[in-house]
Amino acid sequence: MAPVQERSRCFNFSAGPAMLPDLVLDKIVGELGDYDGLGMSILEMGHRDAGGPVQEVLQEATDCVRHILGVPSNYAVIWQQGGAHGQFAAVPLNLLRDKTQADYVDTGVWSRRAMNEARKFCTVRVCAELREEGGRLEVPPVSEWNLSDESAYVHICGNDTISGVEFLEDLDLGDRLLVADFTSTLLSRPVNISRYAALYCSAGKNLGPAGVCLVVVRRDLLDFALPQTPMVLHWKAAAETSPIPSLANTPPVFSIFACGHVLKGLRRSFGDVGTLDNVKRRTQRRASAVYKIIDESNGFYINKVASAVRSQTTICFTFGRDATVQRQWTGSITDTVKPTDLEEGFMREAKQRRMNGLAGHPAFGGIRICLYNGLPDEAVDEVLRLLRDFAVAESGGLEKICNCKVITCLDTCSRSIKAIKEEHPTASPTRSCLEHNLRPMPVL
Repeated sequence: MAPVQERSRCFNFSAGPAMLPDLVLDKIVGELGDYDGLGMSILEMGHRDAGGPVQEVLQEATDCVRHILGVPSNYAVIWQQGGAHGQFAAVPLNLLRDKTQADYVDTGVWSRRAMNEARKFCTVRVCAELREEGGRLEVPPVSEWNLSDESAYVHICGNDTISGVEFLEDLDLGDRLLVADFTSTLLSRPVNISRYAALYCSAGKNLGPAGVCLVVVRRDLLDFALPQTPMVLHWKAAAETSPIPSLANTPPVFSIFACGHVLKGLRRSFGDVGTLDNVKRRTQRRASAVYKIIDESNGFYINKVASAVRSQTTICFTFGRDATVQRQWTGSITDTVKPTDLEEGFMREAKQRRMNGLAGHPAFGGIRICLYNGLPDEAVDEVLRLLRDFAVAESGGLEKICNCKVITCLDTCSRSIKAIKEEHPTASPTRSCLEHNLRPMPVL
């Protein structure tokens, strides 16, 4: 089989499973059939072999997590099955101790899914929720949260992939136990781990393929679990296995093996020191380029999220002409809604350009653009072109949409302001992207 880099690949903007870097896929394919010259696949090897290949893979992936995230020594790093949905139940089971309630911040569907699972084990208090101010969705400041001293912990969703709302900074809740679902935002920026009692991240976005969930938890909380906590979700059971953690049951070896390659790829591409500082700059630069077109489309594209909480990895928008469309969520994540004509047209054009996953969640509609780490900058160039071209075709004019290639230009705009005006006399293009001093970052 030819290397991935030599084959024609579409650009995958899916919310998950997300696109993996070509080099990572080549590494996985190259080692999968014969790992380390042993004549066996890593998928065929026993996890109980002390110091054996499987344990080496687990330990190496764990060490990469500790290095990249700067995990303090008083935190355990474990790998568990069940994805984020498993952790929706694991959080209350492992942290309630002798309390009967927990505080949750509602920033969208995934917060509510976590709350629904937690209600099976405790009383859930909504201590804060999204609000609309001046036509923009925002999260109230912590000073306005209705926190209770009787609650075992406070739970947030770091980034909601359906509402497009993200906590862009690490909150300081003092002595309260803060828990975060970081599934779609981990590895997009540095994280102050010490601010959290625990955080979890289901693979399938920035971390690797689906099938495993990463959990980082403070060690002094490992004895807080309820007696009925199932072993497969028990953080202490996973953290204290020997000779390495995460051996309480047969681990999802392939997923962890692939995550290890993604993590090593991050270190190679973005530097062994300050990895996530470099990733953050790239993440912000790419998101800013997309938001710029949305904001300057004269209402053709609509994003209602306040800038202070705009997601940098999952950009959601609708069309101004669809403002009267009413959709009511039934509560089922497997529901589907009928796309509008503009949504269907946008999705059809994206597929014709070999771009996959440029659609809203099936149960909610709209469009979302997911900018996870595995997506190359060339893909962002293409989605910027699509946004510009579709607006021109449907609205008959560029209005204020800039036609320069924001991501990849270095010394000059690919198209001058004059050239844009000659082609589109009614256009009013914005200033050159040179003024933003953008530079390309390395691609995995």
